[in-house]
Amino acid sequence: MSDWFNLLTTSVPWFGIAVLFTAVTLLLFIRTLRSKIASQQKHIERLQNEFRAMNSGHLGMGREIKKVIKEIANAETTRQNQAVTATDEKTYDQAGLLLSRGATIEEVVESCSITPAEAELIAIMRHSAPAHKAKATH
Repeated sequence: MSDWFNLLTTSVPWFGIAVLFTAVTLLLFIRTLRSKIASQQKHIERLQNEFRAMNSGHLGMGREIKKVIKEIANAETTRQNQAVTATDEKTYDQAGLLLSRGATIEEVVESCSITPAEAELIAIMRHSAPAHKAKATH
């Protein structure tokens, strides 16, 4: 052990240089690691911002899709209502035509698929319409 101690004490300058070199190498390594860590943190922040932007865009797109779906549903409902109204008007016009040609209430109910009350109302309206026109001209 004393040989080792003697060797160390006689070669102290070499030992000091080796310790100094190791310390400088460690400091450079630590600096490099800190730089890489800072770079990675910036990259993570950029990715988080991109993710937030994409997520926000998807939420906005979802809202727009819901609006379009609602508009389509409203348009479909309106179209169906218009079709029903047009069919009802056509049926009532057909019933009026049959009544003006002398058909009975039962015949109109059967051929137009309307209720007897509707057929009677159409008959009353058909018979009273000329009376109103005649009163308006006198």
